[in-house]
Amino acid sequence: LRYAGCAHRNTRFSSDMAAMTSAVAMPVSATAFSPRRAASSAARVVRRGVIASAVPRDGHVHKATAAPVAPLAPKSAEAIADNISYQTSKTGVMPLSFETPDMYRATAESVREQLFENWNATYKHFHEQNPKQAYYISMEYLQGRALTNAIGNLGLTGEYSDALRTLGYKLEDCASVERNAGLGNGGLGRLAACFLDSIATLDLPAWGYGLRYKYGLFKQSINATTGEQEESADDWLEVGNPWEMKRETAHKISFYGSVVDGVWTPGQTINAVAYDSPIPGYKTKNCISLRLWDAEVAPKDFNLAAFNDGDYATSMAETNLAQTLCAVLYPGDGTREGKCLRLSQQYMLCSASVQDILARFKERGNADWAELPAKVAIQMNDTHPTLAAPELMRLLMDYEGMDWDKAWAITSKVVAYTNHTVMPEALEKWPLELLEELLPRHVEIIKRIDEEFIASVKKAYPTMAAAELDAKINTMRILENYMDPVEAAAAAAAAAAAAAAATAA
Repeated sequence: LRYAGCAHRNTRFSSDMAAMTSAVAMPVSATAFSPRRAASSAARVVRRGVIASAVPRDGHVHKATAAPVAPLAPKSAEAIADNISYQTSKTGVMPLSFETPDMYRATAESVREQLFENWNATYKHFHEQNPKQAYYISMEYLQGRALTNAIGNLGLTGEYSDALRTLGYKLEDCASVERNAGLGNGGLGRLAACFLDSIATLDLPAWGYGLRYKYGLFKQSINATTGEQEESADDWLEVGNPWEMKRETAHKISFYGSVVDGVWTPGQTINAVAYDSPIPGYKTKNCISLRLWDAEVAPKDFNLAAFNDGDYATSMAETNLAQTLCAVLYPGDGTREGKCLRLSQQYMLCSASVQDILARFKERGNADWAELPAKVAIQMNDTHPTLAAPELMRLLMDYEGMDWDKAWAITSKVVAYTNHTVMPEALEKWPLELLEELLPRHVEIIKRIDEEFIASVKKAYPTMAAAELDAKINTMRILENYMDPVEAAAAAAAAAAAAAAATAA
């Protein structure tokens, strides 16, 4: 099965193998922790309105997107030092053991307060303006360290460096202990992270969507005895992530089950829970969001009766699925179980994100679904998120009551795709029987998309020789090595006729 979304057709499957929560800024006050200031404090002070009034480097303030002036957090080195001192009282570390990692945490909390002002103002502004918003869906983001990026974009690198020096620390030392977010490992993830940075800097309305992997990819080390490379889990969340905020937003994600007359009865269901991180633009108050999904099981969905009866396999099925889904970036897919897990990850990302996008469309007061293409642009980064297209179709038809033609007209205008390779061996392919087992309703939708695509190609080339046309279609169609019931019947009849002719001869 090869599936290509709708706007561009490149992804392949093969049968041959929410709402932002306002943060309350903490007041600057005396604390139990009182770092010794340097004898000479030549702190630089910036004018309080400089950063808030900055415009994009092209000098143009986008009328539909320029956010209102946000309240100002401390901007002078001395005021920042006081704020960091306050943050140290919230780290939970005994003063006698306060080391550089603890100061990093306190500094990150101080910077986060700076970001929250712009973050909340940006969300409020776009909610009120209701512009067309882009949503970037990617399986990975290679962001780098957030501390230096954030204070650099805020234009406060010098001020934070001076503030930490007066407290007896160096900014470089604090930044060096930050663990890289285990959300990506290569060019695909770095591109996604750069896109978000650029979008924020250009004052454009957009969000990023990804998965919150617990162990990321892996850590590499060399065995001192054998000299061989070893891999271990990259537990980047072991000490927590000061840049993320868990939201109350959650969406149901379903798997397996059966479909009768277009109604899907799932076999398993988990919750995709939102964790948001701010993405600040460079010298602008625009601060967009990267929303990562983690898998959980709601307590009310836990099968306590089965657990008490000793049927642990049944009672823990959803819990085990949830723990597995976001464990590792790119799990090995050399086995059927590995393929199933990776496909489940991709569907969780797509389903949670599309549900969230439609919920925000409604939240902003939009009621006419025909206006969705004027308000939403979904950009899929490479082949991994292409289930977003049939998922959007499913939601529009099964939950919003649209007929096929209307839902497809909307979907084809909303969903777009970024291709990163043209090599067939690099394009994802999934066994059709696996997809039918995992996502039966989506297979029905994908099969019809395939049928209509083939019909559109035949209509566009009415004079092409049938054999040539069929050969071209077989290289482009969504379902590879697949025949619909009519094609299967025709092929069976042709084979029977050939067999009969051979027997007669």
